[in-house]
Amino acid sequence: MLLQADQIRAGYGRVQVLHGVSIEVDQKPVGLFGPNGHGKTTLLRTLSGLIAPSAGRILYSGSDISGKKPQAIVEAGLVHVPQGSTLLPRMSVLEALTLGAYTRRAWARRRETVEQVFALFPRLAERRHQRCNTLSGGERQMAAIGAGLMGRPALLMLDEPTLGLAPKVRLDLVRTIQEIAATGVGLLVVDQDIDMLLGLCGRLYLIEQGRVTLDVRDPREIQHQEVLRRYFGSGA
Repeated sequence: MLLQADQIRAGYGRVQVLHGVSIEVDQKPVGLFGPNGHGKTTLLRTLSGLIAPSAGRILYSGSDISGKKPQAIVEAGLVHVPQGSTLLPRMSVLEALTLGAYTRRAWARRRETVEQVFALFPRLAERRHQRCNTLSGGERQMAAIGAGLMGRPALLMLDEPTLGLAPKVRLDLVRTIQEIAATGVGLLVVDQDIDMLLGLCGRLYLIEQGRVTLDVRDPREIQHQEVLRRYFGSGA
């Protein structure tokens, strides 16, 4: 088991957002979905060490990482690509990618890894010397995921990777995410695209009001309409 989060409680100051969330992530991609503002991003931030849990335990590759610093968690191989562009705008694509390899473990193999990223995202290879603030939305998302891969993760967490993308760009990005999964990198993906999650993931969790309200252990056995009914309250 790559990751086990057991009864996680976390939030911001006195505002508790997560109320005993438990999830498991193995080699097959795992998806999180649910209404906006119900705790999905907070969960990823807690797993990556940006927020300390107030209760519960997080095991990564069998080791307890609850409350560890983000750099130690990244060094261990758990990498979080947050929602929205986090790239420094005046950096070139190559510089931004290289910055993703800041841990000692990843830095030693940065040249090898950047070529792997360029193979996954040929458009980034074409724009390697272009400044990040000149990239399209889809290209910025590719670069953000590429920077995450530069950390050489065993588990990559993606927060809304397809948000706001045009249909063709979204389709291309989803195909690349599938390629990443095929390389053996574990994936925990938050997204509102239910069709994408059903096609990509081996397990789905619905998070509502800071709790897991649906655990789909085999998406092949659940009907699309059932997911929509649970998610939106009615069939579509």
